[in-house]
Amino acid sequence: MQDAERYAALDLGSNSFHLLLAEFRNQRMVRLHTDKAMVRLAAGLDDERNLDPAVAERALQALRRFSPVLAGLPIDHVRVVGTNTLRAAANADGFLERAERILGVPIETISGIEEARLIFSGVLAAADGPPRPRCVIDIGGGSTELVRGEHKPQKLESLYMGCVSYARRFFPDGAIRDNNGNHFERAHLAARAELQGLQHMAEKVEVVGASGTIKSVARVLSGGELDIIERAAIDSLAQRVGAARHIDDLDLAGLEEERRPVFAAGLAILHAIFCELDIRQMAVSPYAIREGIVHDLAGRLHGGDRRADTVAVLMERGQIDAAQAHRVGHSAAALLQQLRAETAPEIRQRLRWAADLHEIGLALSHTNFRKLGAYMVENADLAGFARSEQEHLAHLIRNQRGHIKPPREHYGFHPDPDLLLSLRLACIAHRDYSDRDIDDWDLSRDTTGFRLAIPRSWLKRHPAIEELLYQEQVFWRDQPQALILRAH
Repeated sequence: MQDAERYAALDLGSNSFHLLLAEFRNQRMVRLHTDKAMVRLAAGLDDERNLDPAVAERALQALRRFSPVLAGLPIDHVRVVGTNTLRAAANADGFLERAERILGVPIETISGIEEARLIFSGVLAAADGPPRPRCVIDIGGGSTELVRGEHKPQKLESLYMGCVSYARRFFPDGAIRDNNGNHFERAHLAARAELQGLQHMAEKVEVVGASGTIKSVARVLSGGELDIIERAAIDSLAQRVGAARHIDDLDLAGLEEERRPVFAAGLAILHAIFCELDIRQMAVSPYAIREGIVHDLAGRLHGGDRRADTVAVLMERGQIDAAQAHRVGHSAAALLQQLRAETAPEIRQRLRWAADLHEIGLALSHTNFRKLGAYMVENADLAGFARSEQEHLAHLIRNQRGHIKPPREHYGFHPDPDLLLSLRLACIAHRDYSDRDIDDWDLSRDTTGFRLAIPRSWLKRHPAIEELLYQEQVFWRDQPQALILRAH
């Protein structure tokens, strides 16, 4: 790693957006600039899960403020992630397209489990002393993440409860107690119900909290400091808040006004965690998901890409033939190089990973392995991957042979026919699991479609493959770009 490298992480959370610009100096991360905007994105979701235009505009205005910090950084040194609300919003595509135009960087919507992994990575970066077992807890605007691990995460959970969603559900008009009962107690019990069965997460480990809700509670309890939260202290605070009639009545030193609308909801969730998981005390980390993203970015560029580790684990668990995956990947990469001399490293890597995983479904079925493999890759919690990346891989795996299923395109997912054709032709070349030289193949593209020229002598030596290639022409007839095979 160079003496100084700058990275930017932008977390588009359900409650607030957080920007971090950091630099690595001799492998140590130094925070150069931070910014925050309290947008309460989750509060803008209606009953049909559509994002309110006014809330969306408020969020975009925050991005306009952030964008100059990202300008000038290499695109692979910037990562923008969307979490719970952007996962849930039915009309997220339009917002994400506008956001990308402002930032100049694509936005990755990540799963709750990936969010948990990044949070753990960030907290670990700020931890003192040697690695030891920890339970890391983060209460966001729309979800709560719990992670147990030591050097790396071992158990990850993401629960659909957050300070904004609970504020909307239990405290819509700000009332804490009224004629309909004690809303704080209802929120507390609802959170405890979500936590059923997770008591093991905090057993015999150090518990560390991260992000806004937990920091806010710590500051209220400790006069503005991020001191340890003790069980007796949070019990007392919960009793005090639950006795108030309205959030406007809360007179708490250290409570920021922008945090007031969601403080009771966040406290109800945090107190439920203490009670249900029987936590006696919780340390508070200054780091969270942003720092985790920065460390992940640095790892991707310096030989520590978590996605590569995930693919390797999948190959081992799925008992994938590594030699066949290598054959197909090597040939697919060579064919893509013919089509596009200049291809971004991320795209080339996507093709390689698709080749590595193209037979993962064989562990379950020989007849439906493409469909099952695609389903596994698209829907599994794959550490390091964004949802759109998994969709791209699943599309390639599903369509590696046979009829090409037209996908539903949306933000972050626009299938690449060059990658698909390269993979399909490589699968044909090595259908019999043999090493085979395809240096004589000439693949190109013009305005009418793809052209594949192969010496007639080569085809005569491999008649079965010749027939498969002629069949491949048929599969591409209904595609926007047809494939024409020419023997010469």
